[in-house]
Amino acid sequence: MSYRYDLPAIFLLGPSAAGKTSLSLELADQFPLEVISVDSAMVFKGMNIGTCKPTTSEQKSVKHHLIDIIEPDKNFNAGIFLAHVQKSLVKIAKNDKIPLFVGGSMMFHKLLLEGIHDFPTDKEIRSEIDEFKTKNGQKALVEELKKLDSETYNTIDIKNSRRVERALEIIKITKTKLSELKKEPSRSILNKADCLLLGLSDSKAALDINAEDRIKKIVNAGFLKELENLVITYKLTSVSHSMNSINYKQFLPHLEGSISLNEACSDALQATKKLIKTQLTWMKKFELNYAGNVLDENDSNLFSDTINTYLRSFNK
Repeated sequence: MSYRYDLPAIFLLGPSAAGKTSLSLELADQFPLEVISVDSAMVFKGMNIGTCKPTTSEQKSVKHHLIDIIEPDKNFNAGIFLAHVQKSLVKIAKNDKIPLFVGGSMMFHKLLLEGIHDFPTDKEIRSEIDEFKTKNGQKALVEELKKLDSETYNTIDIKNSRRVERALEIIKITKTKLSELKKEPSRSILNKADCLLLGLSDSKAALDINAEDRIKKIVNAGFLKELENLVITYKLTSVSHSMNSINYKQFLPHLEGSISLNEACSDALQATKKLIKTQLTWMKKFELNYAGNVLDENDSNLFSDTINTYLRSFNK
């Protein structure tokens, strides 16, 4: 199989509140790395505190990619993510550096490592689907998918309007069931066998404590003011894609006056705990070369040792 980019690449996977950002900065100080963020919320401009985005000084000390690439009133998807990743890989290669993919968006990690189908898009078809949805409602859209491709209907999240609409778009353009198209070989960006996969984690209990501390910190750091400014500036609502990100989704009702601050904090914590559980499950699906806990000094050193060994083997 051919790959779009034949170069060394390092992945740092881990759940929320595990310390990925700190470790990535430490590693980039030791090795010729540039960070590619694998986070579906850090891509939005102005969403800094609530996403625990690397600070301005941290981004100056280490080159970061895929941060602040889109306005928060726009939608973000896998296609946009992969397009920006490919541009970043070209730049990183020209700088004689190595990409370090860092983040907790496990589906995006999977796409990079296992490939993606290049399904077509068509503005006219999209408009037809939008008109159908406006006239007949979301339920009718779901029924249309069930009629055209029952297998896809049974496997995707039919409550996610964007996924239903995208599935219908592909089916209508190709005149082929999406479930059939997905059985064809996908195109890979990187050779998974040549990538180094590092995992950073901790016990679920410790991560939950870190998550609670993080929520307190973002509130004290002015998150509510940040959220208010974003909503006013971009006229954001609960249906805005960016406002479905962790913390923003849970604190927006408080900003609108429907729940208390304590309730918002509690909702955010529960959502983060649920996300951490999901991320930990995802990590078991990846064939990690090394997994450790950055709080353990021996583990911290072993991350560096593992990268050294990897780079020496790749350059042979």
